[in-house]
Amino acid sequence: MNAAAAPPCPRCLQPCSTGGGRVACPTCGLRPSPLPRLWLAEDDSAPDGFDTEAADRLSDLVTQDHFWVRERNRLVERLLQRLARRRTSPWQHALELGCGAGLSLPLLEARATEVTAVDGHRRLLQQAQAASSKAVLVQGDVTDTRLGPGRHDLLTAFDVIEHVDGDAFLAEARRLARPGADLLLSAPAFPSLWSEMDVRAGHRCRYRWRQMQQELERNGWRTVGHTHFQCLLFPLVYASRHWPGRSAQQTERRPSPTLDRWLGAVNRFEVDRLGGLSLPFGSSLFVWARAEAPR
Repeated sequence: MNAAAAPPCPRCLQPCSTGGGRVACPTCGLRPSPLPRLWLAEDDSAPDGFDTEAADRLSDLVTQDHFWVRERNRLVERLLQRLARRRTSPWQHALELGCGAGLSLPLLEARATEVTAVDGHRRLLQQAQAASSKAVLVQGDVTDTRLGPGRHDLLTAFDVIEHVDGDAFLAEARRLARPGADLLLSAPAFPSLWSEMDVRAGHRCRYRWRQMQQELERNGWRTVGHTHFQCLLFPLVYASRHWPGRSAQQTERRPSPTLDRWLGAVNRFEVDRLGGLSLPFGSSLFVWARAEAPR
């Protein structure tokens, strides 16, 4: 590959060098992987707050088509549809911060002209590459992506903010957003559900709505709406998290096929029949907000 054929770095937008036959960005060190659209960092250490074991557990949930992951993605699709109907023009540049295994990337690709996704875990990005068709995938820190500012008109982050410093994360998202851009994010909800599962997952907190609203607004986001997910299953989730021993949590994580179908049906009913409401409680909090114009 010669210098003229080297792809531009998706972070710096500068031509990559080809010294020694190795393509890399001379500014930030990103390099294209053998997989298309996937750019890797020189440093492959696990991000703070989300270690390799947590990444493996997330990958496992996606692989087994877990009822929570499956039906949560249905809610993401409905909320994106709701946000899209309020716009006068389609989204041009979507960005997912902490894309994980890429389950929601096809939803963004169906609605935006260009899609970029950032995650710190190489293995998850490789899964995301297989799950997506056009997204550019970048290995990096979601609180300091070093992507160009003010370019994206849709940003998403699903169960990411609880792993990192909330203010740093939302400030970085605002830096990357155009004025008027949409933000859709989710986080674990209700401190009363805190359990060993949160500790093992590397969570720093479970959010209440007012806490999330305050963090958003002090970082340049105007909250537009919110709801909760797994409202109908909340009593079962609470019992699972506080049952002595690990048996209930293990069942929640790896339910039998019959139980998975039953729990999925409850969540599906909630999404399909109650998805237009702002549900007052649940195990997950979903919030959508808009980037305020700079003062």
